[in-house]
Amino acid sequence: MDPRHDSRPLPEAARTAPLSTAQERLWFIDAAAPGSAAYNVPLLLRWRGAVDVAALTKALTAVTARHEVLRTVYALRDGQPVQIVVDAHPVPVDTVACAAHPRPEAIDREARRPFDLAARPPLRCTVWQGAPEGDLVLLNIHHIAVDGWSLLPLFTDLAEAYGAAVDGAAPHLPDLPLQYTDYAALEKEACASPAILRKLAERADQLLSCPGHLVLGERKAHSLVPEGARRGAQHTFRLDPNLWTDVADLAARLRATPYTVLLAAFQTVVQRWSARERFILGTVAADRQLPDLEKLVGFFVNTVPLICHPEPDQSFEELCLQVRAEAYRALTLSRLPYDRLSAAAAPGRAEAGLGPLVEIGFGLQNMPAPPTDGSVAWEAPELLPTGSAKFGLLLLVEEGPDGVRGTVEYDLDLYGPELAESVAEQFQALLAAALADPTCALRRLPLTRRPPGAAHPGIVQGERRDLVAERLALLATGHGGNRS
Repeated sequence: MDPRHDSRPLPEAARTAPLSTAQERLWFIDAAAPGSAAYNVPLLLRWRGAVDVAALTKALTAVTARHEVLRTVYALRDGQPVQIVVDAHPVPVDTVACAAHPRPEAIDREARRPFDLAARPPLRCTVWQGAPEGDLVLLNIHHIAVDGWSLLPLFTDLAEAYGAAVDGAAPHLPDLPLQYTDYAALEKEACASPAILRKLAERADQLLSCPGHLVLGERKAHSLVPEGARRGAQHTFRLDPNLWTDVADLAARLRATPYTVLLAAFQTVVQRWSARERFILGTVAADRQLPDLEKLVGFFVNTVPLICHPEPDQSFEELCLQVRAEAYRALTLSRLPYDRLSAAAAPGRAEAGLGPLVEIGFGLQNMPAPPTDGSVAWEAPELLPTGSAKFGLLLLVEEGPDGVRGTVEYDLDLYGPELAESVAEQFQALLAAALADPTCALRRLPLTRRPPGAAHPGIVQGERRDLVAERLALLATGHGGNRS
């Protein structure tokens, strides 16, 4: 059922509250690109057997009763977006009968079906019944109500509620000390404080020292589109387990984190592709500083710009220490709203056709995983792609129970699959070489894999172009680089 044509009555509103700054950003993105699936979070669950639909309905109802953000709609009041929490109500579960495994196109179509945030709460559930290997459940939530750290409390509560419903018992889901509207009010008050406003101005001045319009290679000619309307695709890869062990070992030796080591490698790859001396990358941080927020489902993340300045003559471990310092500095400012920071640091970018402050992003996802053992009725949830992109290019590294996976998500109107595949391969090659010799100068780290003793290869852009002579020599002498 299309949410824009859903005739089921909406429960009465319980109360109205302001949006958090992170929610405001998504609300404006959704308003600028209505009908987009860019911020859908489609979670596919493979059931161990048949779904008890009545029990699942009761379980979802109990979970949404506990987490108000999952039964919230969004509207304009006096020219400002607000969230309207509706009373707890039964959550509808749509069912589809199938004699075999459902067609992937049918699942993708449901995963990419847009939400109407003003008309219905941001949660939908569809069950495909009858597949030989077990039923499939698609739990689709808009990002305005959930983030990666929310998956643990969400699925922990769902497992408790579903098991209780199957047994005909009441779930043990006590009231939470805070709801998302409480957090939004506290966060909006904090963001209006003189201290935050002063830090925002200071950080904006620092970001202004970095040139914008970060480009990898020769990207396609394009016109700017609203952020939520980016067409995207993904390239995925598996990180070698031994490489991941080496990442952890170097991080421990440098008193850093795996995030620092991975970001240092990615920075170096980005510099090779862009020939920039200084540039900005974006990362994502979660604002869950209060202990009472740990068990709460909601959207707490913020985009944090990082200033990057890898120098060709410094060693990789020196770059790791430099990245550690910048990441610490930036993450202490992670509560600065990205939209306000972007407006202050990059005024007039859209009018000049330069795009957003952050064009390229990096993230390490190592949040606690939801339970997937025999105590729950389903296997590990799978996050489905939505055919969209949130940045020009984003590298995500995710640590999971089956190893470490990397994903390069890219804007199809800017880059092609060949570039995404090359970035993934070169990231792994450079990381492996850097871990083998952390004292090696950045300029000497290869972007291609080679057997021991082989001649040092050229640094390639895509499949052909050699950037050693063209770019890195210029950077080393201080005469090169795109400073525009």
